[in-house]
Amino acid sequence: MKLAIISPYPPLKGGISKESEFLYNILKDIYPLNIYCFKKLYPNILYPSSLQIDNSVKVNNDNKNIHYSINIINLISWFKTSNLIINDRCTHLIFRFWNPFFIPLYSFIIYQVRKNNSKIRIFCICDNIFPHERFIFDKNIIKYFLKKFNGYLVMSSDSEEKLNKLIGNESKIIKSILPIKNTFNEKIPQNIALKKLNFKKKPKLLLLFFGFVRAYKGLDLIFNALANLKNMDIKLLIAGECYKDKNKYKKLIDKNNLSNSIIWHNKYILDSEINIYFSASDAIILPYKKMSQSGIVPLAYNYNKLIIASDLMSFKEHIVNNETGYLFKKNNPISLKNTLEDVYYNHNFKLSSDLIEDHKKKYTNQNLINDISSLLKL
Repeated sequence: MKLAIISPYPPLKGGISKESEFLYNILKDIYPLNIYCFKKLYPNILYPSSLQIDNSVKVNNDNKNIHYSINIINLISWFKTSNLIINDRCTHLIFRFWNPFFIPLYSFIIYQVRKNNSKIRIFCICDNIFPHERFIFDKNIIKYFLKKFNGYLVMSSDSEEKLNKLIGNESKIIKSILPIKNTFNEKIPQNIALKKLNFKKKPKLLLLFFGFVRAYKGLDLIFNALANLKNMDIKLLIAGECYKDKNKYKKLIDKNNLSNSIIWHNKYILDSEINIYFSASDAIILPYKKMSQSGIVPLAYNYNKLIIASDLMSFKEHIVNNETGYLFKKNNPISLKNTLEDVYYNHNFKLSSDLIEDHKKKYTNQNLINDISSLLKL
């Protein structure tokens, strides 16, 4: 068996890029493996941040198994990547899919590779089934595209259910979970982390909203909830770049007089800084309005942090309510407000840390390795 994976990969920013690096590192000693990745994901005009690249990441140009061969707007690179896969005589090929923007590229490579090797097995890791920003006819386009694969790996029941409705063949779907990664720096004492983040005094409850700020993640719900909790010593630390509409959030902060309750580090958080933010916080808040799965959940559990999240299916299957976290009604700032009050007055953080320590044992590398093995046998 010779395996190839097509995916974003560091130094490109984003969770999928980091997940693919992690996947490479746990699979490279098990399978002969090549990664075919992007020089950049989007034309600059379509990317909301100033840089798609994390300049803190050093690329190992000596690693001959990582090929930065794909430029999304350069058709020659599509041919080049297809030929690299063909010439390497890959027997199994995995695509990471999360956005229909990449369907033309992926379909081209699949066609070229199968034209030269009808026996190759081609699979899809579905990080999303549908994009966060929907568009007309996207369901039909995605359904047609997903019919091309021999099997699928998903990371949540939500994705499993949506995918099965599209392809109508549950036997081809392997459901896995994102593992906890030990690649980040270790937890540090909270007082030291707070000092590094320039907190002069610890609030009674420090909430962390981590990652790119996008509309579907529900940051506005937190603002609306906090507007009714000004009598409490609660602060929200936002750690992440705003994709767009930052002025909309600034207006909400001003409208609700929340400037003293919110600290916003509007930047891309480097891997070397992640442990500081999680160590400083008391709880991670995920008020998402919709989602397939979130890499923030295993990241929070890595640091034994309580999670406060909306009651979406993908959170329900990972959060034990009132033990490892709290679930509130999605899109409901009053429900979130009531939950925050409960945490503020009643929660035992030492107990939840112990419960998380036990709960997170199921988020192992070996489980993902086993699920990839099952996928490749379909």
